[in-house]
Amino acid sequence: MTNLRVGIIGLGRVGRGIIRANYDPAVGEKFNLCALSDVMTEDQVTYLLANDSTYGKPPFSLDYENNCIVMGGKKVSYVRGDRRRNILGHESFSELQKLELDVIIDSTGTAKINDLRGLIKKNIAKKVVCTANISGIDISIVHGVNQDKYDPLRHHVIAASTCTGNAMTPVAYILSKHIGIDYARIITIHPALSDQRVLDGYHPTSQLGRTCAASIIPISTNVANSTHLVLPELEGRLDSISYRVPTAIVSAMDVTATLSRDTTLAECTELLERYAQNELKGIVHCEYDSWGHEKASIDYLGTEYSVIVLMKHLLVSNKRQLGISMMHDNERAYCCRVLDVLGSIQSAWG
Repeated sequence: MTNLRVGIIGLGRVGRGIIRANYDPAVGEKFNLCALSDVMTEDQVTYLLANDSTYGKPPFSLDYENNCIVMGGKKVSYVRGDRRRNILGHESFSELQKLELDVIIDSTGTAKINDLRGLIKKNIAKKVVCTANISGIDISIVHGVNQDKYDPLRHHVIAASTCTGNAMTPVAYILSKHIGIDYARIITIHPALSDQRVLDGYHPTSQLGRTCAASIIPISTNVANSTHLVLPELEGRLDSISYRVPTAIVSAMDVTATLSRDTTLAECTELLERYAQNELKGIVHCEYDSWGHEKASIDYLGTEYSVIVLMKHLLVSNKRQLGISMMHDNERAYCCRVLDVLGSIQSAWG
């Protein structure tokens, strides 16, 4: 099997999380990471990789030298460039071109579809994986649900959906396939993100300019769109809202759904458990607490499941009203799913 030559553009929380997730302490690298690119200097990147306030130190050594980040003794080319300005015309991209990459992961959060297609057109990479569902992508993949739809001849700019999309879609898939969903309201309780302000100040989205540690902040979210992008039969049947809260990690989701036929708590429980143990093993996890005690969100730090269903709070009323509560590590789990998308690309590479 071809060992893909992979680069990452954008080394914020997601980009650095993908690097960490790509390293298995027992076996080393999962994919051949050959290039990193960001606006930061290489010493800043190395510092942030080595010292993470959420996850601690990584399971590999770090240093930098001569335009390289040295991870676990392996030198990975580092190309400094600002994707926010004159993206494809920046001189840094000629350096990336020399590295003959198969796949670039764009985790900048700022790229548009023409930017990503330009990476392919300029022979910087053959495929691009984007860590957001931007308009114009060829396919959005939620691993465990639709990775078998990936067609290497047609799909060149691939989205790995979003953290909340990867959490909601597997559960929606189970319910839609076996019972049907007439309508669902999705509420996410999401940790503060880097686009918010530490102190009150200007922000294009005014409420995100308020001190992030002082308030619960309502904001729109694309989790409904991310879900029906993969499950088109649910288009028009979902809506969503997010509340940003002053925590560091682990997102919660609370969903109230009107189902398409009568069901029971026993049937819904059996469905979730069956998929968690078989088809969606490692993706969906049914949580039954610890020694009879419920966990707090921080207890799910570092978990790699796309979604953890809190079974104690699963509820069916009037035969068609479903209440379901879920949690997921919105960074670690998502970064693992990005790597799973790389696995699908590698398997189909030929």
